[in-house]
Amino acid sequence: MKGFEEILAAVRSLAEPAALATLVRVRGSSYRQPGARMLFGPDGIRAGVISAGCLETDILARVRQVLEGQGARLAAYDMGNDLDLVWGTGMGCQGRADVLLERVDPGQPAAWMERSAGLLAQRRRGALATVFTVEGETGGLRPGDHFLLEEGGPGLAPEPGPFAQSLGAALARALATGRPEAALLRREGGELRILAEPVLPPHALWIFGAGEHSRPIARLAKELGWFVGIVDHRPAMATRERFPQADRIVVGHPPESLRGLPLDRRSAALVVSHVYEKDLRALEALVPAPLAYLGLQGNRTRSRRIMQDLAGAGLALTEEQRRTLRFPAGLDIGAETPEVIALSMLAEVQAAFAGHPGGPLRDRGGAIHQGSGKDSQSRPG
Repeated sequence: MKGFEEILAAVRSLAEPAALATLVRVRGSSYRQPGARMLFGPDGIRAGVISAGCLETDILARVRQVLEGQGARLAAYDMGNDLDLVWGTGMGCQGRADVLLERVDPGQPAAWMERSAGLLAQRRRGALATVFTVEGETGGLRPGDHFLLEEGGPGLAPEPGPFAQSLGAALARALATGRPEAALLRREGGELRILAEPVLPPHALWIFGAGEHSRPIARLAKELGWFVGIVDHRPAMATRERFPQADRIVVGHPPESLRGLPLDRRSAALVVSHVYEKDLRALEALVPAPLAYLGLQGNRTRSRRIMQDLAGAGLALTEEQRRTLRFPAGLDIGAETPEVIALSMLAEVQAAFAGHPGGPLRDRGGAIHQGSGKDSQSRPG
């Protein structure tokens, strides 16, 4: 749910009704995955991104109908048909997209929004169902209805029964795969389609070292929507003034400074203090953590020496830890300046988060965007 915090902040600040657009289904190639959202006011975009600029103009033309209280509406787009009169732009993206538009009023955000935001803030997991089409008699369900599965929480669930079971199975599938999925479900005498999307904590980047070269790393990581943490043993360096983008700043020496940090599979760490002993101790504590990525900045000679010292201290790396640990950190893009070095390292971190090798797109087989190429849809339950 990248960008959801921005959407929720915009909803909380509303002084007049707005329309929430949610990309609920994609068939073929798409710039964004289902679950991408934008908030539209009567006169323009308030927050969020759902396309590369292809859909927004037409969606804005439909916003007035939603704001006039005609209920949630589903807009269908064929991005591969140059003659499509509704689309009318000939973008040739070779995909079809369905966008749900629903009215949002000023005041307290809907329960599903508040609950989803709570999961993200607490780094807990869940799955959200958004109803986007209804056919036949479905017990009063309508497009724009939402259900929420929470791990370790009450959630927002329908009354017990066969529909609740099939809905729970679809949400559990999305949570297990970490991918959004369009599901076709039955209820009473009708059928409905939902978007089942995982609600996962934002990716986190912990930067060990608060030197000048760390500032562009923090700045760019925050632009990517990640949680950013700074850890350093120097109080004069690890400050809010130097790192205004940081979500958390920890001052202390490793390994004590690592205790209590939420280091999980959606987290990465970059060790960049350039203080040999601190880098060594940080790596010693970080290697056993279940990180998606662990990078050490520096030349090969220094990196090899650190790894030799770790081995001499009795730290034996498993195959999984060897895959996670990257030294020197970064992709080979000819980086020289601090900003480009930051880009090089963050690109490698992103590839690790996505499970991609990080090579040129021209060498990638199949669809460019993850999940594109076919419509993911389960059969009725």
